[in-house]
Amino acid sequence: MQSVTIREAQHNLAAFLRQVEAGEEIVIRRRNRPVARLVAIGPEVPAKVDWSGVAERRRELWGGKNVPGKPMHEIVSESRGDR
Repeated sequence: MQSVTIREAQHNLAAFLRQVEAGEEIVIRRRNRPVARLVAIGPEVPAKVDWSGVAERRRELWGGKNVPGKPMHEIVSESRGDR
């Protein structure tokens, strides 16, 4: 594990990020005290959502009726305004 000062991290960030991507951990020090650690995040795994029970739950709550309130597309359109 490599240890660097804040100044070194500021001036060589791209190089340190390459080292982190390669699996290295880097500790950043201020006045010789560790204040942060750079580590690789790893691959993001998309969350898997089980939607299989949604239709059944909707029928339990609302039966055959429509859900009250505005449709989502109207709510989104209103919140965006003139964008």
